[in-house]
Amino acid sequence: MSISENPLVGRMKGSMANFTTYTLNGKNIIRSKPFTVRDARTVKQLIMRARMKELANLYNSFTPIIVMGFSENILPKSPENMYPKSPQNQFVKANFSFAFETIENIPVINKSLLLLSKGSLPEVKVIDAVVNEGGITVRYNSDLSPDIIFPIDEIIACAMLNTGELLIARQIRGYESIGTIHLKYPALVAEEVESCYVFARSWDGKMVSNSKYVDVKG
Repeated sequence: MSISENPLVGRMKGSMANFTTYTLNGKNIIRSKPFTVRDARTVKQLIMRARMKELANLYNSFTPIIVMGFSENILPKSPENMYPKSPQNQFVKANFSFAFETIENIPVINKSLLLLSKGSLPEVKVIDAVVNEGGITVRYNSDLSPDIIFPIDEIIACAMLNTGELLIARQIRGYESIGTIHLKYPALVAEEVESCYVFARSWDGKMVSNSKYVDVKG
C-alpha cells in the first residue's frame, strides 16, 4: 500500500505493485522493480557459485585455523583502511582459482592444493606423519637459519577427520633440528584422517608460512 496526499505534488510514501514511492528533500521519488528477477545460470556462473559454496563450507570447518593462518595482512579499521581484509576473504582469494580440479564439469577441492594459511615465512619442511595409538605424530625439519625465523615462533598442525572433527596442536618451534608435533586422538586409524596440514606462525602472530599438506601414513 502507498500513501499520497496528492499524486502530483503531495507527500508520497509506501509501495504498490512493482513500484516504491517516498519523499526525499521535498521531492516525490518513484522507483520501479521488475516483476520477475532472472537468475542467470550460465555454466561459468554455476561453477563460480559451486566454488564459493565449497569454500564457505571449508571455512566453517577450519575457522580456528584460518583465523590464525591468514593473520599476516590483517590491519585494524582506520580512516586510511576502511575495508580491512578479513581472514575469510583472504582464504577465498588464496584458494578460489588454485585449489580446485574439475571432475565431470563439477569443481572439486583438491585437498593437497588447499591453503589454510598464507604468508612470508618459509614453508615448514615436513619429514613424515604417522598415525599411532595416541593420534598423529608429525616430524619436521626446523631450520633456524633464515633471519626471520626464531625459536619462539610457533608450529601449528591440524587434521580433519571423516567425522568432521578438527584436531589442532600448537607448540613452540624450539632449537631442535628435527621437531615433532602430536595431534592427540586415542585409537585413531589412518583411514579416519581426511586431511592434515602444518604451518609456522611468528611469535607475535604477525607472520605465517603457507600451509603444507601432509600425507598421513598408517
